Amino acid sequence: MGKNLTNVKTTFQFCDGGSCQRANSEIAIREARAYLRNEGAWDDIHTIKTRCNGRCENAPTWIVQPGNFWYKNLSPEKAIDIVSCHLNNTPEKVEEHLLYKEGWDTIKTDKERKVTLTSFTHKTDPHLGDALIAKAFASDQHLYPLFQYLFQKDKKIAIELNDGMFFDIKTPHVISYHEKYDLSITGDQINIKLAIAGIPKDADDNLVERKVTSAEVIWLKKTAIFTKAIRLKNKKGNHLVTCWIKEEDIASWHHILSIYLGMNPEHIRIKNEP
Repeated sequence: MGKNLTNVKTTFQFCDGGSCQRANSEIAIREARAYLRNEGAWDDIHTIKTRCNGRCENAPTWIVQPGNFWYKNLSPEKAIDIVSCHLNNTPEKVEEHLLYKEGWDTIKTDKERKVTLTSFTHKTDPHLGDALIAKAFASDQHLYPLFQYLFQKDKKIAIELNDGMFFDIKTPHVISYHEKYDLSITGDQINIKLAIAGIPKDADDNLVERKVTSAEVIWLKKTAIFTKAIRLKNKKGNHLVTCWIKEEDIASWHHILSIYLGMNPEHIRIKNEP
């Protein structure tokens, strides 16, 4: 029988992302769970491991609900103190370990990373000529929703595959990300797979070859039917696929700028002006 959730008063979300693992998050988690067992509080407090919480610079991190308590730089000793205080409804006693909590206006950290805003750079591409190119995100958290947006409704796009074949996409395609590593694009015109999840170091050559590790947003400096694109490459720098956006499709271009690059379409950032 599963846990009776009607008894749960507090939930601990233990970050289990890569940075937290490298900071020995598992040791603190073990101590916290052992403490809950021994205190007879296992049914009152629920604990779960999450993917990255987005605060790698403060690893290991925990989130405690309700109250939106974010704890930083966890150690086994801190873990026991934090769990004990939440169990006894005295979280104010461990406020020194907080990164943030509900109601605060600022984050309490001395490790804040400087965010570098994405910008376009003037480049001469060996295949495309003069262009503005922005380095983009190649993770599944960015690529999966982007492909959903581009392919699941009628859009004015075209696809250039790694063999040079070019397809003007005329109908919506099915985007599936149900396999462990691969995203599939299936429809009347193309059927391809791209590995967008993290892959193991000992992955076979075929998986490595289709793994997306580089993404670029391209803006050609010329008049043409297709002047904007997203180009994906693998670790070797080999071209995997390019999604071209028609010049007239302003909505898709603005979506890429604002949602994918975090850039205001009315104020596009361009550096290294010639």
